[in-house]
Amino acid sequence: MLAIFEALSHTSQEGNLGLTVSGLARALARDKSSVSRQLKPLVDLGLVERDATGLHRLGWKLFAVAAQAGDQRLLLLAPPVMRQLATLLGERVHLSIRRNEDVFTIVSEGPQQVIEANVWVGRAVPIWCTSSGRALLFDHTSDEIHALIEKTFSKGPGSQAPTSVDEVVARVENARLQGYALVVDEFEDGLSGAAAPVRDVHGRIIAAINISAPSFRIADNLTHVGRQIAQAATYLSRSLSSPPARSKDNHHAQNGPNTDLRRTS
Repeated sequence: MLAIFEALSHTSQEGNLGLTVSGLARALARDKSSVSRQLKPLVDLGLVERDATGLHRLGWKLFAVAAQAGDQRLLLLAPPVMRQLATLLGERVHLSIRRNEDVFTIVSEGPQQVIEANVWVGRAVPIWCTSSGRALLFDHTSDEIHALIEKTFSKGPGSQAPTSVDEVVARVENARLQGYALVVDEFEDGLSGAAAPVRDVHGRIIAAINISAPSFRIADNLTHVGRQIAQAATYLSRSLSSPPARSKDNHHAQNGPNTDLRRTS
């Protein structure tokens, strides 16, 4: 069953829509009837999804289980910080992680807008033309970025998306210097985003906090948005590096920082 998950994972990374039972059997060098028997309970549980054409892909439930199996403290501490940031900025805030050259949104908090960017939770997007992806690359060297995306890189759909890996490297370096990443018309024309990295107790980047919204709402104020996100990400990083809250501190942990996020450091 783990081999099935791995085969479907590789298929997703290669941009394919899925594998049939026959395709999985060939990929695993296994008997088709055996693969079919093992797929059935996975499909029944929602760990693997099967569409009307017989293609199988990793299921949403598997992604949800994997997210829960990640850093539980991050999932506990991030939402209150994100909710306060969303209230301050009036936009939905997302928490994203990296999987190879893709970015996945695992948590979304904030107000529902009449006009919003696409629903992001559970969706994979390229790392090179999104603000969250750029923030997740802050600690990567130029060589590491080339090694990560060179084989799969293609220009993003937006008119301002980077046209080469070298351009991605340059934009990551610029974002690193200012402490937050900004994108306009890269993933999609008319869409702007801002993001900053979240670090664990060892200083490693484990996630990014980001906002992605129609440009007419945030483009004129994007630098301010980036600074607020960077401050929230720094607060969350420090919280992850602190000892777990005592019982009397639980209210603070559940309601986010007492500091005013509008004050930039």
